[in-house]
Amino acid sequence: MDKSNMDKSRMDKGKIFLLSGGHLSCDFNSGSLPAIIPYLQEFFALSYQATGNIMFVQSLLSAITQPVFGVLSDKISRPWFAPLGVLLAGIGIMLTGLCGNYYAMLAAVGICGIGSSLFHPTAARLANQVAGAHKGLALSIFSIGGNAGFVIGPLVAAALLAAFGLSGTIFFGVLAVITAVALVWGIMHMSMPAKKAAGTGGEHALPNNWKQFNRLTVAIMTRSIVLSSIHAYLPLYWMHIYGQSKTAGAVAVTVFGLAGVLSNIIGGFISDRNGRAKALHLAFLPMAPALLIFSLADSMVIAWLMLLILAFSLYFAFSTMVVLGQQFLARNIGFASGVTLGLSTAVGGICAPLIGLIGDTWGLAASFQVMAVLALVATVTSFFIDASANEQEPD
Repeated sequence: MDKSNMDKSRMDKGKIFLLSGGHLSCDFNSGSLPAIIPYLQEFFALSYQATGNIMFVQSLLSAITQPVFGVLSDKISRPWFAPLGVLLAGIGIMLTGLCGNYYAMLAAVGICGIGSSLFHPTAARLANQVAGAHKGLALSIFSIGGNAGFVIGPLVAAALLAAFGLSGTIFFGVLAVITAVALVWGIMHMSMPAKKAAGTGGEHALPNNWKQFNRLTVAIMTRSIVLSSIHAYLPLYWMHIYGQSKTAGAVAVTVFGLAGVLSNIIGGFISDRNGRAKALHLAFLPMAPALLIFSLADSMVIAWLMLLILAFSLYFAFSTMVVLGQQFLARNIGFASGVTLGLSTAVGGICAPLIGLIGDTWGLAASFQVMAVLALVATVTSFFIDASANEQEPD
């Protein structure tokens, strides 16, 4: 391999870690919202339905705008979309604690959702460009930032609001400004790969493979409904089924998230080394059985074991699926990133209340059994995904 090809195959770690830091800051804001909601409910004296509108607005606006910004990223790609997205997400969360009107607060939540939608397609597209031959690992590092943001965000928000009340949200705006400036400076001082012809894939890009992308989207969205529902209802399951405290429920969610971050890193390595098909199947196969056993377990030891298996299963192939989406839509990497990274998460958030309705009617165990059915759909679909489709030949 000559020097030019070696350079193309290398992953630019500096750029990847910069983008991962931006991802952390962006999802730090989105992840903090559930911890802020109880304070908003008390301040505005909201009903449960009005409280539910807060997460719904964020998820709905994110779902609507993600594909739009993905297409925009492909047509008029601008690296500064990434810092602007971080800035809007942080300013939106800051304003939720400063608004004196319920509808103004919902608008602020919407700004946060739009900022998140603006960041993800552009940042994931940039990560793909600087990943070289290590796309699985690079997207894992990029994804770790987002996962870490969702884990850390609620903890920091809870501490700030406990100490300062709703005015503590000012911290999120300050952090967003600092991160956005750092991203702008970093992007300005880093030479990005030359823009290729014919969209993002260059003049030699293969045609988009929508058939494979649609199958992948089914698997991703069913997985995301399961993941969002676990985040929403795991603390309640710990409390109502096992009689544990709120703190114990929070610990369970935190351990689940941390185990998922570790799984994501390992999954990226295995995807690059052993192939994306193996990583995909290895991730999906244990998901449905683990959910079913979890819902039937009467022992916390078994419940913890199944929870760790679920963390592995749900996070292991996350970066692999993002890479496959970009591979299948080689001419529209921004749109693919918007769907695989953002839209899927938003759909999961929108559908989570339906899983909660099942829990209200038949019990939380039934909710997890319905998730097991969804996981089975995702698993079956994953075996119809051809991971070699649209694979670019090495230069």
